[in-house]
Amino acid sequence: AQYLNVAFEFREFSSLENLLGALEKQEIDVFPSLPVGERFESTMDFSQSYLKSGLSIAVPAEEAEYRWLRVFEGIFSKHILKAIGLLVLLSMVAGIFVWLFERRKNDEMFGDGTAGGICHGMWWAIVTMTTVGYGDKAPKTAGGRIVALIWMLFSIIFIASFTANITTSLTINVLKGKVHGLNDLYNARVGSVSQSEGFDFLTKQGIAVIPFEGIQDGLAAVASRKIDAFVLNEQVLKYQTKKEFPGRVQVLPGIYDEYFVSIALPQNSSLRKPINTALLKLMKTKNWTEIRNRYIQ
Repeated sequence: AQYLNVAFEFREFSSLENLLGALEKQEIDVFPSLPVGERFESTMDFSQSYLKSGLSIAVPAEEAEYRWLRVFEGIFSKHILKAIGLLVLLSMVAGIFVWLFERRKNDEMFGDGTAGGICHGMWWAIVTMTTVGYGDKAPKTAGGRIVALIWMLFSIIFIASFTANITTSLTINVLKGKVHGLNDLYNARVGSVSQSEGFDFLTKQGIAVIPFEGIQDGLAAVASRKIDAFVLNEQVLKYQTKKEFPGRVQVLPGIYDEYFVSIALPQNSSLRKPINTALLKLMKTKNWTEIRNRYIQ
């Protein structure tokens, strides 16, 4: 408007459907952000494109108490418990072999009968594996030392693998949510603005969509966990999430169904050429970079 030197006013509509209807009926002159596509070509005109965009997915932000719950879930996950069980079993085997070699010549460290000796052997195996090495027990026989050497070499590999498994499990569980990307939407409660590019894309993908009249309603439903995800224009989601729902809603990385964004006008609008000229001038200025950094990036 500044470049065209014209006065303007904003009009609010209850839904995108009503807004597009008003544009087609020439009740309004422009709609500043609409994807260029065949769907609207027959009913309206477009300015030149000023932005390449796409669809993104907004999901509930993980709260602190949920993160701790994920950590405990990771620690006590099935494959971690199996690894701990395997560690105990292998420690028992190593302890038995050491005890068999040491029971007669190293009775002070591996004595106390069969049960006591095996327990001493397991204790030695565990502290050796974890590199604690208290030094209270050590094999003295050649056979015991060979077992110890094999056990120490094996422990290096086992502990490295065990640590990697725990790290992976904790990372996955801390980040865990119902929706990580597009493929998860098929089994989730997904919303989008009715008649928006997001709604159309999800419908074409065969994903059930819950329609919302506006983005605020959709993001509020995400924040309150009434739905699992909300799909819409990437820049709009990021801006509204940061402004209205910080710490409650997050936008997942990834862009789907990329498209170009233009200013929509009624068919044969006299504003099309002046707007194109103004856009070209604006996009060459430093002000355009500031606008992109503030509202779009």
